[in-house]
Amino acid sequence: MPRPSMPAGRKAIMETVSHVLIGFALFFKGVEKAEHFSRHPLTVVCLFAAGAFIILGALFHRRFARKVANFTALFHVAEGVSLILVGFVLLEKSARMPYFMFFIGACYLGIGAFEFFTSAEAKQRLRPVQMAVLSAVFLAAAVVAVVLNSLGTRNAWVYIMAGVMAAMAALILLVRRKSAHWR
Repeated sequence: MPRPSMPAGRKAIMETVSHVLIGFALFFKGVEKAEHFSRHPLTVVCLFAAGAFIILGALFHRRFARKVANFTALFHVAEGVSLILVGFVLLEKSARMPYFMFFIGACYLGIGAFEFFTSAEAKQRLRPVQMAVLSAVFLAAAVVAVVLNSLGTRNAWVYIMAGVMAAMAALILLVRRKSAHWR
């Protein structure tokens, strides 16, 4: 009998918090860009819409999941697509934010595709591999950001973002190790 890799309540809380934080980041970027609404109305509207979509989808996830089959997978795919679209919108002016949006959006697209196209039995078997790959991707992105930033502008924000991605990779590995003990 397969046992879950993490208690359901803790996993749900962690997922909700991560989605809400991404939504708030987009929302606050929209607030920042709202000063220039007359010059960039599409950017402001996209940021607010994507932030609201992600926050509402995370907060009302259970309600939607009861009514829509595969809602979690569809939500991850939609979240990834919205983050990538917001990255394209921000590419016009911002130097750092779009690439981070592309990266996080691609991660969510990958997670959504994994959830959507994988059977329940395969998910259980492949979940540790997925976590290890996701951790490696975050760590590789952090290393690439540090190297490229060191060769170029040496922007402190890029180093901070790389540190956050490295911390996320470490957290994923820590959760992966703990989940092995819960089995």
